[in-house]
Amino acid sequence: MAYFTDDFLNERRKQWLRSIAYVECQANGAWHRGKIEKRDVSGNEIIINATFPDLDETAATITASRIIDVRGIQVAYRQKNVKKAAGQGTLIQMKIPLYESDVN
Repeated sequence: MAYFTDDFLNERRKQWLRSIAYVECQANGAWHRGKIEKRDVSGNEIIINATFPDLDETAATITASRIIDVRGIQVAYRQKNVKKAAGQGTLIQMKIPLYESDVN
């Protein structure tokens, strides 16, 4: 059973997207702030794509990524080791599932 109309949920999803301030990745032990290239809701997922131009010319091991909201609160966090060579760009895509549940 759905509790909200599609109009309400669509507006709530837009609000969630506006509340995302930035994306960071941890590379070689330091956090780097990226540039959000895309923020979208697709089906039941929030999808965020961010690039990190300051890492383009650096060989690095990326060990984690996170999304921070406008209040400075961590929204999502993911650990994954990815090695990149100098000259390679860095694009991180994070998908956050949205769930509507029937609560009794």
